[in-house]
Amino acid sequence: MRIYDVSRTLAPGMYVYPGDPEFSMTPLRSGESYISALSFGTHTGTHIDAPAHYFSGGAGIDKQPLSTFITTAELLPFGEQISGTAPAVLLRSGYKEGDSAYPQLSEKEACSLVESGIEVVGCDTPSIGNDSVHRILLAADVVVIELLDFTDVPDGQYNMVALPLKIAGADAAPARVVLIEEEGRV
Repeated sequence: MRIYDVSRTLAPGMYVYPGDPEFSMTPLRSGESYISALSFGTHTGTHIDAPAHYFSGGAGIDKQPLSTFITTAELLPFGEQISGTAPAVLLRSGYKEGDSAYPQLSEKEACSLVESGIEVVGCDTPSIGNDSVHRILLAADVVVIELLDFTDVPDGQYNMVALPLKIAGADAAPARVVLIEEEGRV
C-alpha cells in the first residue's frame, strides 16, 4: 500500500486566492508549553467547499456526511473522459503556485458531472470554475475540493480520505486529503 498526501502545506507566505486573508501562525508560550495562534480564511490551501459558500442558509461544512469524504476517486487530467467507475473525480492541470491562467470546468461540464452521478469533484487549481459552476455542483450536493497537489502521483484509481476541519456553519474548511494506492492497482 502507498499513501499520497495531496494536501498543500499551510505556511506563512503561501498562495491565497486574491482577496482572501493571508495565512499566519503566531507561536505563543502557555505556562511550560508552546501553542500557536492561527489566522486564515476557510478557503486557504487544500479546502472543501460547502453549500453555505454560495447559498444563504446552505449547509455548513460540519453538516456534510463523512461517508462522502471517504470514497474511491479517479485521478485524471482536465479534459479527459471520466470512466465513471468511481464516485469521485480528481482533475489534474499541472497548476503551479502563482499561475494566472488555469483550466476550469464549464457550466456544461459541471452539469454533465452532476448527471453522471459524481459525488465529489476535486482539482489542483485555486477554483473548480466560475460562480455558476460552483452553484451547479453545490446545489446537487457534489463535494468540491480545491487546491490539491498531485505532484508525483500517477493518474488512476485510489481510495481517498478527505477530511475537512469541523467548523460549525462554515462555508468551507481546510482539509487533509490522502490517496491510497492498493497493491496491484492504479
